Amino acid sequence: MTLRAVRTTSEPADLLARLARAGGTTRFYWRSPQRDVELLGLGEVATIEAEGANRLRAAAEKAQALWRGLSVDGPDAPPEAGPLLVGGFGFWDEPGAEADWRGFPALRFWVPEVLFARVGDASWCTVTHGPARVAHDASPASHADLGCPRRAPRTGFSASAEPSGDEFALAVTRATDAIGAGELEKVVLARACTLFQAGGFDAARVLRSLAESQPRCFVYGVGLGSATFVGASPERLVRLRGADVLADALAGSAPRGRTPEEDERRACGLLASAKERGEHEIVRRAVVAALSERCCDVRGADTPALLRLEGIQHLHTPVSARVADGDRACALSLAAELFPTPAVGGAPRGAALDFLRRNEAARRGWYSGGTGWLAPSGDGELCVALRSALLRGDAATLHAGVGIVAGSTPEAELDETRWKLASALGALVEL
Repeated sequence: MTLRAVRTTSEPADLLARLARAGGTTRFYWRSPQRDVELLGLGEVATIEAEGANRLRAAAEKAQALWRGLSVDGPDAPPEAGPLLVGGFGFWDEPGAEADWRGFPALRFWVPEVLFARVGDASWCTVTHGPARVAHDASPASHADLGCPRRAPRTGFSASAEPSGDEFALAVTRATDAIGAGELEKVVLARACTLFQAGGFDAARVLRSLAESQPRCFVYGVGLGSATFVGASPERLVRLRGADVLADALAGSAPRGRTPEEDERRACGLLASAKERGEHEIVRRAVVAALSERCCDVRGADTPALLRLEGIQHLHTPVSARVADGDRACALSLAAELFPTPAVGGAPRGAALDFLRRNEAARRGWYSGGTGWLAPSGDGELCVALRSALLRGDAATLHAGVGIVAGSTPEAELDETRWKLASALGALVEL
């Protein structure tokens, strides 16, 4: 496939306002935690999809083949200015059959027809032309809504949880039993909450609320057909800039306090907790080991720091590395080494995933998968798709995951899902 991109400088613009006017076209929004990168992609001229155990590596190879047919006209610019592949992938390597996740395959990246980019104080617009527009019947928009098994009320507001508190507590007990038997070191169980609101939820408004309330998070929106997957994630899966690699080990959580004194007390308790520190160390160790497969000079501090966010705080260890000389790595191929980390799956990886297939009721879809952007140079950045909501029709489905380790109790883990879910409600509901 031959792609021709034309890149021009542009005036600063409100990208979320443009998103609000985008209608049903394929759409992608991204804002980095440092607020130095903001992207809006509309339409598509080329698409990559993959599934199966090697989907990330297969997609990385497809991306390299796609970029070989690319020509770019216009001024020099940073990689984020475009053209780019944007999109993401789900937690599981096969697409689910759930109607609410219809149109979201196991992995999907695409080249937007129009990409607006702000990098620092500079702005660009990149228009990419392919040999032909994406056929309508190959686009997620052709799926439309196709119905959802849940029925939203005609008026008012309601909510439902999956699984119920009792069912989730039973799953936690099964997990701790498996850990006690030596079958697992850690497993992450997810719980979902679906809100119904007559008239639905405005994706651009939700993203603006997330951008304002979560300045230290990746804010993302993936619109495929009639559904939009939105979120504000604190966790970087991987970033590649030149030869420099950065990933996050993020595990161990506590709610924020209502007063400065309570907040400090909770923070100190999180840092001092042997259980939370042990859970975090499992993740840090796995991230370091995964990057060591492809990189040199891998560094991650032995002692975690605090990452304090709106409503929640985490134990956090940034892990840096450099791509080994001669390795033609790209961000997606590095993600293949990392994903899924024990922060969203568990450890050992195979045993944890097998446990989740048998015991987890929540339909994850793209929750706890990854989303982000990929440049022709191989540079790119992907976050773990956390603190998310799938908006479709009158429904918004949120997810929260908790890491189960030795010492976990059903009561405490159920309570953690409740305050994690509650922390995301403000962006969805105008009070």
